[in-house]
Amino acid sequence: MRVAGFDLNADGERLEAFTAQSAEYLESATQQFPDDADATVDDFLACEPEALFPVVVDDPTAVSEDERAELRRQYFGPHGVAHFAVPAARTTAESRHFILTLAEQLAGDLPLAFPVDHPMERHAEARKRFGEPDGTLKLYNLEIPENVDKYREQAETKETFAAHNDGLGYGGAIAASIIVLDVPPAWGGYTCFQQLVRISLALFNDDPEAFTSLFLPDAIVALRPRGKGAIRVTSPVLYVNDRGEPQTFFRVSSGEYRITWRTDVPALARARELLLRLAQPFAPSSTFVHLMHPGEGVIIRNTQVVHSRTPFEDDVYDTKRVLARKWFVPTPADKQYKHVPGMNVHPRYAKLFPELFAPELLHGEWHYDPQADDNVSVTSADQ
Repeated sequence: MRVAGFDLNADGERLEAFTAQSAEYLESATQQFPDDADATVDDFLACEPEALFPVVVDDPTAVSEDERAELRRQYFGPHGVAHFAVPAARTTAESRHFILTLAEQLAGDLPLAFPVDHPMERHAEARKRFGEPDGTLKLYNLEIPENVDKYREQAETKETFAAHNDGLGYGGAIAASIIVLDVPPAWGGYTCFQQLVRISLALFNDDPEAFTSLFLPDAIVALRPRGKGAIRVTSPVLYVNDRGEPQTFFRVSSGEYRITWRTDVPALARARELLLRLAQPFAPSSTFVHLMHPGEGVIIRNTQVVHSRTPFEDDVYDTKRVLARKWFVPTPADKQYKHVPGMNVHPRYAKLFPELFAPELLHGEWHYDPQADDNVSVTSADQ
């Protein structure tokens, strides 16, 4: 299924039909963020980065109406991130992480009804370090000797993890992501956020051609080249998803993640330059948190918001930074774990480029084969 860049002339008719979804995207995004309907890029560049203040959730087993309302306001608001803090006495559990209970409490307020059971939650290394699984994936610095060439996720390092939407290989189905601190770092480890849908409204107002170029079906390619999670995903940066909502797919190269863009479209180069500038930690109009106390966490609107993490340091106080993470999907069907090269582009537009977005590319397990330079189906959806 290897696909080269589409020719702007030979594929012009279906490219035009595919990028026409930009009008539907724009209408929906403007309805969600009417205050940004007339915003300009300069408006966003003039905004200083802003620290998020947490909602104190006194008891994750009995979230109050006021706490719910504030978490909803933050999540669906202009920043797309709900920051919370649960007192340490309320985070203790024998076998189940408290964020699962918190998610159940908030399932009627936020898209947290359907958690994903990630296979790495039961990985042997995680069991050795943290004991029996508590229902979350642990993120930490995995030390590897210098003379050993072993793949590790950027989330397993203390180095910078550049801006991204969670769920590479999950077909765009991760609606929300919860990250909570279990053990603090010695220093560093700021988590930074940028709301790309709002920025795209400003880009449309300043440079409609650059805005539309982000809907090209092969605008961006993300490659995780090795390891069990190896995958290559080709996608528009902006699109209308299978629920008719505006969605983003954006990543910055980080560690072994290799990100490439089309280079033959000047308007896309302008859009890329802006997004890369605003996706840096502490960029204009961004927000950030510094998770330093167990029980502090964030609920990220993953379909619209990218997040990054600055480097951190361990061992100064004989502790190692550990985060717990849980992904949430919009439907029960999406809970079945998958690892795929497709994206959840709305079927009206996906059918125009079946080589990228056919239904079969959204099911089963696929793996990037570097020798073939292609994604290969490992199991089918029926297995």
